Amino acid sequence: MFYSEALDYIRTIEADGSDYGLERERELLDALGSPDVAYPVVHIAGTNGKGSVSATLTAVLTAAGYRVGTYNSPSVLRYNERFRIAGKPLSDDKVAEYMTVVRDVTERERAARSAAATAEDGRAAAMKAFRPTAFEQETALALLAFREEGCDAVVLETGLGGRWDATNAVKKKILSVITKIGRDHCALLGDTLGEIAREKAAIIRGAAVTCPQEEGAAEVLYPLCRVCGEAKPLARSLAGQRFLYGGEEYATKLLGAHQLVNAALAVEAANMLREQGMRVTPQAVKEGLERAVWHARFEVLTADNIAQSPYDIVIPQGKTLVLDGAHNPQGAQALAETVAEYLPARRIAAVVGVLADKEYAKAMQAALPFASEVYTVTPDSPRALSAGALAECCKSVTDAPVSVCGGVREAVEEALAGECDTTVVFGSLTLFHELAKKDADA
Repeated sequence: MFYSEALDYIRTIEADGSDYGLERERELLDALGSPDVAYPVVHIAGTNGKGSVSATLTAVLTAAGYRVGTYNSPSVLRYNERFRIAGKPLSDDKVAEYMTVVRDVTERERAARSAAATAEDGRAAAMKAFRPTAFEQETALALLAFREEGCDAVVLETGLGGRWDATNAVKKKILSVITKIGRDHCALLGDTLGEIAREKAAIIRGAAVTCPQEEGAAEVLYPLCRVCGEAKPLARSLAGQRFLYGGEEYATKLLGAHQLVNAALAVEAANMLREQGMRVTPQAVKEGLERAVWHARFEVLTADNIAQSPYDIVIPQGKTLVLDGAHNPQGAQALAETVAEYLPARRIAAVVGVLADKEYAKAMQAALPFASEVYTVTPDSPRALSAGALAECCKSVTDAPVSVCGGVREAVEEALAGECDTTVVFGSLTLFHELAKKDADA
């Protein structure tokens, strides 16, 4: 199939919805020749910080000389970026090539089971049907591509939860990493931090590390994991921040106090990989932290750097645009604190769009105090909350004027043309597709 056909194929399967479990994924991987046993896997779960930690560990392992495969979801700019090899998104042709293999193996297995069930009643045949979900097939594509493209280390991010996430079917884990636990996907994972932590902790096999956690999550995770220490901040600017950890000085481009927590977790994870025999030198850790980039995480753009970015936006001189994927209460609180830390005394316009199944009311309550103006948009997702409904929610938590816009690009252009000197776009990661260049290479 061609790339466009691969996208159509996966979108068609997405319409069937989600069905969580490990059996189908394991069977699909076995049918593909068990690609997941070809390399050591660093498996990452958590509520917030998974992407930042995975990007940092990828950069560290790359600096150490490994050819790293990285699997993240959802994508921020282009579909391909969820499958990265040596820091680069898989090409359109490679996505099509490996999706074809996964589709053909899936259909072959389905046909074989259907034939075996012909003598049974319809219900039994239906029960034997082999129907991996879209995420399960994407996970299989990633693991297959990593083997075929010669990766010798893999960083794997869970999609949702941990216990029944397709990524948890992999066999060869060298380290499990649990990032900050917060309230998200509560209908599936539980209402308390302890319940959510138990679902995330189910990925742990062998060595594991986590960051300092709140009560409830801590009781679950601390007996199972090494707990990283605290990073001591040294200096910060919009270009990055420096900090001390374990007596060593490090630098990162990722901004905010929450990113120091993620950075400390990544350093401790790298230390544990070294203890497990991987050639991760202290210098590689420092180089990796300095190089790590993760889009739409308090990403600061101006007229001076927008041309070098993957976004197709015109920013007037003197204006600042910040992109952040905060979409739950914990992320929104971190965003508000980072705005206060890095952009004090700025007049700020907020552009926001969220999914209906998130705790968006609490997120708006946490984030909107920094906003002088609010523009609501509808994300491009079947799970989206309408801009109108979000506007009503925003009006209940802020006295700032709230405008309903047709799309995120329209909202950003209107905000940048207004009186505010800074525009902060936050919410669902699907928002940032609209702002990306057509040929954006994340």
